[in-house]
Amino acid sequence: MRLVLLSCLAIVSLSCLSANAAQDTPMVSNGVESVCTGVGSSKDDPKWDAYPVKAVFSNGAQEFVAGEHVMLKRGGQTLVEMDCDGPWVLFKAPAGKYTLSASLPGRADSEHSADFITDGPDARQQQVDISFAAPRKDQTSTAQQVTQ
Repeated sequence: MRLVLLSCLAIVSLSCLSANAAQDTPMVSNGVESVCTGVGSSKDDPKWDAYPVKAVFSNGAQEFVAGEHVMLKRGGQTLVEMDCDGPWVLFKAPAGKYTLSASLPGRADSEHSADFITDGPDARQQQVDISFAAPRKDQTSTAQQVTQ
């Protein structure tokens, strides 16, 4: 019985490393609060203004893109890793320098990253933009374009 419980805990722990983020539901990982959002009327919710970092994902035509795999790192350590079905990921993180990486599933050439510095969870909101090129005709992608 203990072996079964330990095996279940190990599986749950490993699955928490990369989560499929529920839309508009904040989560905390390694001291960083994050939320996947930006779709429909929820994108206008004033509570999102309290997040000091707003990552926005778009394509070359300045259309929102959803379905990205996102990683937030500090000093080489991955703090947040998630799959987001919205075009925004918001972060409340301690003051410091971070690297945000994002890629689109099924697109080997789609990984992009941006460095940013935040003054902490009470700082004024800054926007970090990541733009993906439109997929070539011979590529398929599970990413979605989101109308604004």
